[in-house]
Amino acid sequence: MSDTKKEVKEALKGILMAILLYFVIQVSLVAATGVDNPISVVISGSMDHRGYDFDDWWMYKGTEYAPYDINKQDFASFPYENGFARGDILIVSDIDPKEIDVGDVIVFDRGNDSIPIVHRVIDIYQHNGERYFLTKGDYNQIPDNYYCDGIHGICEEDVIGKVTTVVPKVGNITLWIRGVFGYNA
Repeated sequence: MSDTKKEVKEALKGILMAILLYFVIQVSLVAATGVDNPISVVISGSMDHRGYDFDDWWMYKGTEYAPYDINKQDFASFPYENGFARGDILIVSDIDPKEIDVGDVIVFDRGNDSIPIVHRVIDIYQHNGERYFLTKGDYNQIPDNYYCDGIHGICEEDVIGKVTTVVPKVGNITLWIRGVFGYNA
């Protein structure tokens, strides 16, 4: 067998092994997290703190949280108080919506949107035994303008899960591939 054929054969084996490994990891994460799509890549800048340290970011953005009685100490105690950057990989786990708290970062579906949204819960409303979550991207100036059943917020049934782990920058390859194929966020 020629060297070229051997190289092609080895390359194909490597590609097949990578695909197999991906599926093994994906199935394992689905089983462990209870979410159909447990891996999410941050594709927008709505949760990005733009390289500011927490104190500087709070000076710039803190007043946006005052109407929701969230102060600097509250925010500093929230999970992922420094937000996420484009290209970060998020691991999402199933959560009972009754266990979601203000400050949690949730992933939710908005019906016709093909890409789930990852934003922080800034307020929770109760109506007829259902909880509705007012959300906001950390970098966004105002809360999300989503309504469910005529109530401002995200319905319990639209919640996919809660962010439980962040792997910084590993998803940049996904962003590059999206750009190459014209799927920029």
